[in-house]
Amino acid sequence: MKERLLSNRFIMRVSRLALVMLLTVIIAAFPRIELAKASMYDADMVERLQLTGTQKKAMQNVIAQSRAERDRIFRQYGIDPNARPQKSLLQRASSELMANAASERAAAKKILTRKQMYQYDTIIAEVRSRIIASF
Repeated sequence: MKERLLSNRFIMRVSRLALVMLLTVIIAAFPRIELAKASMYDADMVERLQLTGTQKKAMQNVIAQSRAERDRIFRQYGIDPNARPQKSLLQRASSELMANAASERAAAKKILTRKQMYQYDTIIAEVRSRIIASF
């Protein structure tokens, strides 16, 4: 009886160990999922504006287009969006970046209410302040 109890405990421990090893192998086999890194130039605009369903989809498209254009400008001027901002590089790209921001705001104005536009402008001002403070 005692031997049977000991063998059951042994089998349980081996089973647990095998399960842990199996899970470790499975987890290690899958590539790591990196969370998307937002740069300091980004803001959670869609989440912070409390948009309706149609507004949300439209704003996501506007922001995606604006980010794509901003990324193109950054590449053109050698700006790393994940590095500390370099004032000289941003000044060189400023006219294109300002045009992109104006284009985004014009598109947002067609989608957002007056109150949401005030919030939008406040969020953009926060982002600009954060960038300027990092110089």
